[in-house]
Amino acid sequence: MLIDYAAITHPGKIRKNNEDAYLLSALDGEEPIINGQARPLKVGEPGLLVAVADGMGGAAAGEVASHEGLAAVSLFLFGHWGRLAPDKVMETELLKALKTAVEQASDAVLRYSDDDRTARGMGSTLTAAVIWKGAVYVAQVGDSRAYLFRQGRLHQITEDQTLVNDLVAQGALTREQARIHPQRNMITQALGSPQPLRVVLTRLVLRRGDRLLCCSDGLHGEVHDDRIEEVMGQVLSPRRSLEMLVDEALVQGGRDNITAVILALNDPSLPLPAPDEGLDLYHPDPTSRGRGLWDRFLRLIGGGAS
Repeated sequence: MLIDYAAITHPGKIRKNNEDAYLLSALDGEEPIINGQARPLKVGEPGLLVAVADGMGGAAAGEVASHEGLAAVSLFLFGHWGRLAPDKVMETELLKALKTAVEQASDAVLRYSDDDRTARGMGSTLTAAVIWKGAVYVAQVGDSRAYLFRQGRLHQITEDQTLVNDLVAQGALTREQARIHPQRNMITQALGSPQPLRVVLTRLVLRRGDRLLCCSDGLHGEVHDDRIEEVMGQVLSPRRSLEMLVDEALVQGGRDNITAVILALNDPSLPLPAPDEGLDLYHPDPTSRGRGLWDRFLRLIGGGAS
C-alpha cells in the first residue's frame, strides 16, 4: 500500500522540554522512526504502525515515558505480529497483539519509574494505529487522539479518557464546557499506571482518499475540530497541512507540546467511498472466542480485512 505521510513535534511556546513523541514503523525489523527525519516507508505484509505519545512527570521523566512506551509497542508488535507468516494469521491475532503491546508498554514505563526515584509517577498517553489490509486498528490510552478525514468531513475516532469526558458522558458538562474546564487535561488512563489499564480498541475500514491524523492534546486542545477540518479539506500535502495546524496551535497559545502525524491513504487498491459515506467504527473484543457475530460484521461491511 502506498502511504504519503508527515510528522511534526514542537515544544510549544511555554514548555521548556518536549515530552511528546511520535513513531512510525513498517514492522519489518528496520529501526522505527521516533521523532526522527522522515524517510520512505514501504508498507509490506505486516502493515504500518503509527503512534503518538504525550509524556508526563518531573524533570525529563515525561520525555522518557513517551519514548519508552513507543519503543516497547513497536518492539512487541514486530516480535509478535510482524514476524508471523501473513497467510497464516487473522485480524483477531493483530487485535490481541496490539492490546498486549500497549499493556507491555505500560509495564515498561512502570518498571522504569520503579527503578529510578527521579522518575516516580511518570506516565504517558498513547494512541497507536496499525494500517493493515485496508483497515486501521487503533489502540487508545489517555487523551491523544486519532481522527479520520473523509470526503470533506472530520471524524474523531477515539474518545478521550479524561475526567471531563466522563462528565460529558454523564450529562454533567457539555462538549464546549469541557473544552475550557480547568481540569480538562486530567486523564483517567495512562501508560505507567499501577492500576489495571483499559485499552480501547477500534477498527475502521479505510477508503481511498482518507487521511488519518494522530495528535497530542497540544494540537486538539488549542485548535478546534472545525478548524482542523478546514485545514485538512484543503488540497495540500500532509507536510503543509501539519505545518498549518501547528502554526494555528501556536497562534492560539501553544501552551503544551504539539505533536501530530498525518497519513494520506491514496493507494488505488483501496475502494473509493460511496457518496456521503460516513464511518463504520467497531470496537472489537480481542479476547472473545465467538466468531459468529464478528463474521456477520465482516460480511456486513463487505469483507473487511479478515
